[in-house]
Amino acid sequence: MASQINPFRPTRWEHHSEGRPLIWFTPTAENLAQEKSTFVRGSRGSGKTTLLKSICWDDLAHNESLQLQHVIGDFQHIGVYLRFPDHISSSMGLVDWAALFPEAPEPELEFYRFFSLAVELSCLERALTACHELRLSGHVALAAGQELALVAELFEEFPKLAAFAEVPPKTFVATARLFREVVRRMNEASGRGALKLFIEALPAREPNELLSFVTSRLSKCARLRTVRFGEKPPGFKFCLDDCEVLSPAQQRSVNSLVRKARFPISWVVSSVGSFLESRSTYIPQQQLTDADRRVVSLDDREPKDFRQLCQAVVGLRLLYALPADARGEKGRDIQRVFPMDIRLGQQDVNETIRVIVNRSTSPEAEILRVAARLVRDGMERFAPKLIEPAPPGVPEWLPWYQAWILLHWRGRHDNFIARLGPDALEQLEIHVQDLRFKRTQAWIRRKQVGALLHLSATLGFRKLPLAGRSIIVTLADGSIRDFLEIMGEIYAAQVRGGGDPADPRQLARFISSGSRISAANQTDGIYRASEAYFEGIANRIDIEPNAVTRLVEGLGIYTSILQSNPNDASVLGRSERGVFVMRGGRQDGVASKALEYLRETIRQAELAGYLRQVPVRQRDEEDLDLPAHASSAARTIAFRLHRRLAPHFMFSYRGAYEAIGIDAIDLAALCMPGSRIAPRQWATELAEVAPVQEFQLSLPFDGVEDD
Repeated sequence: MASQINPFRPTRWEHHSEGRPLIWFTPTAENLAQEKSTFVRGSRGSGKTTLLKSICWDDLAHNESLQLQHVIGDFQHIGVYLRFPDHISSSMGLVDWAALFPEAPEPELEFYRFFSLAVELSCLERALTACHELRLSGHVALAAGQELALVAELFEEFPKLAAFAEVPPKTFVATARLFREVVRRMNEASGRGALKLFIEALPAREPNELLSFVTSRLSKCARLRTVRFGEKPPGFKFCLDDCEVLSPAQQRSVNSLVRKARFPISWVVSSVGSFLESRSTYIPQQQLTDADRRVVSLDDREPKDFRQLCQAVVGLRLLYALPADARGEKGRDIQRVFPMDIRLGQQDVNETIRVIVNRSTSPEAEILRVAARLVRDGMERFAPKLIEPAPPGVPEWLPWYQAWILLHWRGRHDNFIARLGPDALEQLEIHVQDLRFKRTQAWIRRKQVGALLHLSATLGFRKLPLAGRSIIVTLADGSIRDFLEIMGEIYAAQVRGGGDPADPRQLARFISSGSRISAANQTDGIYRASEAYFEGIANRIDIEPNAVTRLVEGLGIYTSILQSNPNDASVLGRSERGVFVMRGGRQDGVASKALEYLRETIRQAELAGYLRQVPVRQRDEEDLDLPAHASSAARTIAFRLHRRLAPHFMFSYRGAYEAIGIDAIDLAALCMPGSRIAPRQWATELAEVAPVQEFQLSLPFDGVEDD
């Protein structure tokens, strides 16, 4: 029997079963294509690699899906892609340069000179190969005599490079091969501890000199055939991927090359997480500033941009899952292949609560039914614009979350009761009148997901009926890979009820159908994806997976208690807590080792995508209840859990937006090897003494959560 056909797997979003990567050209890629250098940051799966490749020559020349949108002639640069682990050996970062050059005033500058040469040679190897291939395909005009003259001039200026070849190269292809060999020898010498003599064989030059020498001459003699401007001198944009693997000294070296860049050179430097240093250089008194480069965080992109990206990627996946002769007119408009608003539908918080209340027979549910009707009547008198159209198939729209909040409210912005008493409905009419104020409307709207969680816990629901385009995109948390994981589970749930999942006709029916995927199948897929994400920690973490598992589980349970405990009156008053600002701790003895272990565990969790760092403004730091011994570095560490974990642990699917201090020693006690405290016990005990903060972080909301 054929294996199951699931168009959303594997979840690398550029994947295609026939080996062709699927690439969607985004507005962010348009910005990267500009002349200015850019540092790109994002969690794993946010689309960094594909973003870089979408502006590089190889995919622009050969990729079918990208060519539907752009060709090389649309740009004025030749993009060159390099993935650092493929070119630079880790052994380069392990050499003791002070021991190697004990007489040097600053031995680290010798490292900078050596490492930058490896980077420049790797870039030039790819740039020369690109010029050769693009000339053959007609995208670049360059005479054979100009190529020979440029190569001859290169080895006349840097004769020591020619000594690495038995026969001095004369063409771009031969020169590229030589450069590749020199980098291999540099890696080898670093690993064998044989650098002292080997360095004497390398050409004397300053960092950036070789790269600038070759690219400036290439730009003068070659002509890139563009669509809008005719033949233009090409720029060279070097796109460096996976730069988080670089040591601090290596990162500083790359920054120095970026600082020295002038036309025709510009850079895109990509990394996972927030660990890449993007300011420090080896150039005295000169750091990287906004004048040198822009910094782009894919985790912070506008919700609208990510939603459009999801729409395009799901369309590409489904379109290319079809045979070429079956794609027809759909290929002209990727957005129409799978219109998410139609196929996934929209389900807001009130619709979700309606489903929950209709399934419950508890006294609280009955009180809420009465309250929702009373609040609806009050809206008709005091705020008729708040009344929304009823969802399809529902006789009347009711303000469920508004009613639940007002039932528990006691007149002040943070004054709520935990449980409803016999007089729950008495003050409702007074509170409804406040809905005529816009500030009250906004205040209640921000608490809608908190109300959903509190109500669900009160009624005893451990699985929410989550469905709809907005919720699915929000749970992906800016990661296109996580979006595909969720969609893959939804697809599997949808086709399970229709026969053999391996039958190709199932896929064809799924694509051609214009009806909404059932809410039950969406919920099933969402929860399966969330559970698989947590259960897969051991497969994603290279170091100490048990420590990361305990950290994530403890924080997940803790976040759930903070956001949904029906016996805690602060849940509605301080809804959606869970941005953890890590406090400092003792820095000596056993404590310092525990803190170092904790920092590495947090780093591993962030690199794998389970944690997201959150920026904290200076005035927010001042408001936090931090101990006097907390270091300045500790005060800036703020993070939350990935939203895809929300269904598994039952916390807000839009993540968290309210900060809460957490002591590093408490976290270390959870993660340290040999710890016997259960994550649930740890979370429960911590929640009993959770501090109350007097501010909310200024975090962006997705469009569906806060208008």
